[in-house]
Amino acid sequence: MKPVALKQAALLAEGILLSGVPEAQITSVHFDSRQLTKGALFVAITSGARDGHEFLLQAAEKGAVAAIVSDQTKLPAHLPDGFGLILVNDTLRAFQKLAAGYRKDFKVPYIAITGSIGKTTTKDIVSHVLESRFPLYKTYKNFNNHLGVPYSLLQIDQEHQAVVLELGMNHAGEIDLLASLVQPEISVITYIGESHIEHFGSKEKIALAKAELLPHTAAGGLAILNRDSEYLRQIAHLYPGEILYYSVNGKADLWAEDIETVDGGMRFTACFANGDRLEAFLPLYGKHSVLNALPAIAIARRMGLSHDEIAAALATVQLSAMRFEQIDSAHGPVYVSDAYNASPTSMQGAIGTFAELFPERKKVLVLGDMFELGMESDALHRQVGAYANTLRDRFSMLVTVGEYSRHISDAYEGTKLHTATKEEAVAALLPMRDSDHAFLFKASRGMELWTVISDLEQQK
Repeated sequence: MKPVALKQAALLAEGILLSGVPEAQITSVHFDSRQLTKGALFVAITSGARDGHEFLLQAAEKGAVAAIVSDQTKLPAHLPDGFGLILVNDTLRAFQKLAAGYRKDFKVPYIAITGSIGKTTTKDIVSHVLESRFPLYKTYKNFNNHLGVPYSLLQIDQEHQAVVLELGMNHAGEIDLLASLVQPEISVITYIGESHIEHFGSKEKIALAKAELLPHTAAGGLAILNRDSEYLRQIAHLYPGEILYYSVNGKADLWAEDIETVDGGMRFTACFANGDRLEAFLPLYGKHSVLNALPAIAIARRMGLSHDEIAAALATVQLSAMRFEQIDSAHGPVYVSDAYNASPTSMQGAIGTFAELFPERKKVLVLGDMFELGMESDALHRQVGAYANTLRDRFSMLVTVGEYSRHISDAYEGTKLHTATKEEAVAALLPMRDSDHAFLFKASRGMELWTVISDLEQQK
């Protein structure tokens, strides 16, 4: 973070400076008191499990120079002399305003990415390709919500020449808020699926919520939309500027063809509407991975990278953990951990990709519950089971874990076992922990299915 004077922070947060040295320099901003260091500004968030005002003394002891507060009755009696206090009506909103104002000091390309599935992988690939040319800041881990996005904006420094941010949501209006803070030059919407459908009722409503990104995209910027997601074509008119469609299923402004699985990943040709072609290798598996790489190609070209530079960067992509992450076991099997999150579309994609891999091994599907699917949950779990059933000759067994995943098992006609708990799953999988087997683990994050892998490894 570029240092900011306390009086300037009060101005950006639209608060009153109650105390402190106006010229004192703030060198970081945190809402988690455990992360505070000398020179920090502490934001006393009140909407979490604990009221941030309870940690004001701790913040001062850790070296914070000031805090944003909203309740004067909760101020400790013995704060250090000179400790700054910025009074606001709502500390969360003040934090967001501070971030939005701070962002305006940096005239660099801002790239915002959202979507029901694929947004984190797309963010990782876009960032990796651009980092081959530019120092940039990208969303840390999954900091993509009402707290994470402003926190990310406040990490930008003078050295950064581009910013890539992921925007997440659970309800309507959330993308509108986050996009208003970021004000991107380039926006990417990856896919409209069933994630969070219990909060919206239909995919059309999900599409409208994701489309809240478009009006905040710069008029002279670029919106990159997945042509293979029909709902994105329905909301494209909400952005009046340039739109680039991408696809792996047919021609678009940018599309992939000659897609093939090879040793270590995918090989494909990126084709442009003007006739240009780019031969690429991606060290990730699955057609969906190629789809997630296409926005990176489009953005990199727009920012001046050559085809050779783009191809070289794509060949060295690495993703965040638990996204089709291959783990070699000391006991012999191969684990594929794709347990970061799941929707019916992403689970079917993972199953289809896994079916193409490890032909020499006995492949076991380990699938858990998918959450936030509302009234359609049972039917959508059965849909996944029916899809897996079309490939059952590729798998030696299906093991389902949890409550809703029973419906996956019910629709599957091959060898199968349903377990109510992860402990039962470990016991069932342990006899297959050998060099003959490969396992795919896929479920919603709340299932914490990755712990089954660690439990299997710890068993003697």
